[in-house]
Amino acid sequence: MARAIVVFASSNGRYWQANWRNEYGERFKRSLGPKSELSKRQARKLCQKIANELNNATVRVDPREVPPLKSHLERYITSRTDLSAGSIYLHKLTQRYLTAHFGDWIRIDRIARVSAREWLTTLSAGKFSASGPVAPATARGHLINAKAMFQRAVDDELIAINPFDRLSVSVPKVTKDWHYVTMDEFEKLLSASPTVGWKALIALCRLAGLRRGEAMELRWPAVNWSQSRITVIATKTQRHGNAKRIVPMNPRLREILQEAFDQSTDQHGRVCGVSRFCLWRNFTVIRRHAELPAWEDAFQVMRRNCETDWAQKFPQYVVSEWLGHDIRVSAEFYLSVPEDLYAKAADS
Repeated sequence: MARAIVVFASSNGRYWQANWRNEYGERFKRSLGPKSELSKRQARKLCQKIANELNNATVRVDPREVPPLKSHLERYITSRTDLSAGSIYLHKLTQRYLTAHFGDWIRIDRIARVSAREWLTTLSAGKFSASGPVAPATARGHLINAKAMFQRAVDDELIAINPFDRLSVSVPKVTKDWHYVTMDEFEKLLSASPTVGWKALIALCRLAGLRRGEAMELRWPAVNWSQSRITVIATKTQRHGNAKRIVPMNPRLREILQEAFDQSTDQHGRVCGVSRFCLWRNFTVIRRHAELPAWEDAFQVMRRNCETDWAQKFPQYVVSEWLGHDIRVSAEFYLSVPEDLYAKAADS
């Protein structure tokens, strides 16, 4: 039977520190907090809590089998064949932030909860990025990735506890003051579009609620002319079992797509046939030619506008199915009250 781990408190200048040896004789230390906030009795209680966690852990790991951080993260990302290219990119970015803070060769069992918290604080402050502090939603995304990476180590019995499992990031409630692209503004965008491919891209986002990437990858066989429907392959939600959905094609969208089909020259059979290169800059040129004001997240906003329009005509569970996300996501991130409804209510 393994010998119980004993954790004792010691003074480290102005801070209390927990000290212990594991069953293999390796020494560990962990900061408990400043003496100005913790009495010696409180520090001893925290040490007992740490000891209980260590002794109650179902896994006792041989430190000789624990990999360095860089090796573990690379192996984890390689194993995630279920992720899209975009998600892999974000996971590699999380990997870069972790190794920038802890180093490539630190053993993953050497990363304690207090060190994980310091990493999250540093990440949120933007110390890993030249662009400054990161948004809470971005920090939360990287934290979710880090939790999954270290949970894999727990599942593989490489470490006893996940040092990131108790951390969280509070994300402010979404403000819904984004721009509403009216049908008049939509038609101006179409008139300013240099090609039918651009017209199709804008129409698919505004009238069918497609994500920008979904619209860019849409092929002509996915367009069902006889039933006025479009089959959308959603790589973003594929790993959640929502790889495909069917959206309606209203008469105006059908008219635009018919024009794009008649003039299509894309050798890959793409509906839009628009280059991803300088996409945002090219849209900005179109918006300026249409003499419309600037707004952020142009394509995402048009998708949100589409859901707002649909929600006034159809049951919400149907709308959420067409958009390819949960009803709760619709309520929190997509639906807003258009100005004409305020005017309508004021006149009633």
